[in-house]
Amino acid sequence: METLKNREVKNLLKTGNVLKTEHLIIIYSRNNLGKPRFAFIASKKFSKKAVERNRAKRLLREALRLYGRSIGSASCDVALIPKRSVLNIKVWHLKNDITYLAEKLKKC
Repeated sequence: METLKNREVKNLLKTGNVLKTEHLIIIYSRNNLGKPRFAFIASKKFSKKAVERNRAKRLLREALRLYGRSIGSASCDVALIPKRSVLNIKVWHLKNDITYLAEKLKKC
């Protein structure tokens, strides 16, 4: 799983399409690389505690690893921004959000 660089994330946040799910805000845009790239964003607005921000990002990475197999063929840049509800759930609760993301990225 390849991650986006800082300037690429800023560009994606300005120009990307937005999807909102129960636990995530997803911003995506097409790239010309033939593979998906990801950014996991949890700012201090999400939580003042670094432990909670890092846990949220770890949950998102793990959910992508487990349920994001069909995303592998998409050629998109994706930023995943967790909502506060992510802190109170297990990784398998994110399955619906990740499969929804995979369906949308097939059209990307």
